[in-house]
Amino acid sequence: MTKGTIQGRDAFIGSLSSRLGRSSVPRTAPAHPFRGAPQWYKDLDRTVEEKISLFTENWTALTGKVLIVEASEAKQRIGAWLKEIAAELGVTHVSRWEHEELKALGLDEALKEAGIEVIPWVEPVNPGELEFQPEAGVEELPESNWAKRSELLKRTERCQLGIVWPDFAVANTSTLVLQCSPQRGRSVSLLTDILFAVFRAGQLVNRMGEAFERITRDKSSPEQYASSLNLITGPSRSADIENDLTIGIHGPGKVYAVIIK
Repeated sequence: MTKGTIQGRDAFIGSLSSRLGRSSVPRTAPAHPFRGAPQWYKDLDRTVEEKISLFTENWTALTGKVLIVEASEAKQRIGAWLKEIAAELGVTHVSRWEHEELKALGLDEALKEAGIEVIPWVEPVNPGELEFQPEAGVEELPESNWAKRSELLKRTERCQLGIVWPDFAVANTSTLVLQCSPQRGRSVSLLTDILFAVFRAGQLVNRMGEAFERITRDKSSPEQYASSLNLITGPSRSADIENDLTIGIHGPGKVYAVIIK
């Protein structure tokens, strides 16, 4: 294999430099005194109220909706808001992380009162317990990939809304940080059309690096990490080569966040 030669390199870089308003091409590389975020940014701190306000501002700018509730009234208000959203968007099936904080809010009971089926992300002891029944008149091919999937996943794919409890929420980007586990399937936040996230104000951090630092703390081997880490910033957005934006193609198109103070 013959080595190639770069032709016109100086002229090309000179043209870029000129467009940036520089009189000449720098002879030395620019200094990089910081590794990652600069120290002043790492030291930046906000009160809980400021983090709530910043997260809300950024989340709503991305078309998401936020409900802020006091802990004493969380169960009643969150259940009522969830039923209101479900009625407005025609939700009939909901998938939910098997999370103790979510279970304590009694959301299953509130949804069942509205005639909505709730499917917790937990494999049943008896596989027939969640046996999926295809729609009337639709014959399922026995050797299809669809047929080989778990009954839990089949049912989750039929759900319109997914309920999760993020590990952290990043205030300055309004990003939800979700680590998956056997009880916290990533499909709940990826397959559904609507995402409903609930978390406490104390889980808000200022910046992404702060969330990563907490996730990696005291971990020394790959086996200690979750198999996937999902970062969700508003509804799913996809654009083709012509920059035509489409909402909700690779994830939920509508997103809701509840902050418990």
